[in-house]
Amino acid sequence: MTSQKSDIRLWLWGLLAFAIVIALSLAITAPEDVTLGIAEHQAAGSAARVDEIQAQWREGGVRTLAIVAMLGDLVFIGIYGWGSWRAGRSFMAGTGSVSMLGLLVAISALVFLVTDYTETILQLIQLIQDKGSDAMAAVAATVRPIKMLSWIATFGGVLMALAIRRFGAPAA
Repeated sequence: MTSQKSDIRLWLWGLLAFAIVIALSLAITAPEDVTLGIAEHQAAGSAARVDEIQAQWREGGVRTLAIVAMLGDLVFIGIYGWGSWRAGRSFMAGTGSVSMLGLLVAISALVFLVTDYTETILQLIQLIQDKGSDAMAAVAATVRPIKMLSWIATFGGVLMALAIRRFGAPAA
């Protein structure tokens, strides 16, 4: 175990912001007649599908909530992405596998920031314009799996680095 301090405070705040955004996103499908949520909007891939989802939100009275959820997502992305980058950088100062995990987390954080901001901004533009765009929907759907993998890498990487620091063998 090392005495080196991990910089995870902002990452933890990002997880709290994530929980809030998830709650907002789940509230969109709370009305019985709204079956399509933010995840479906992210994966839509076409203007027609985006229009179908947004029409359901409008008719279900949750369009404003969807806008708030997407604005909240933009805040979450910044807090979590920056927090992950800082955590990764703090682990890079370590040695061995912790340092390598730190590099993975820092790179994944940058990928997450770029891909999730791209996806969410394109979604929000379509929602505010109340009209889907084939190009925007296709780009958002394309970056979605990359965003998800980079989020998993940051989350798992931080947890693994913390575990190795806490329970790993002491340096010789």
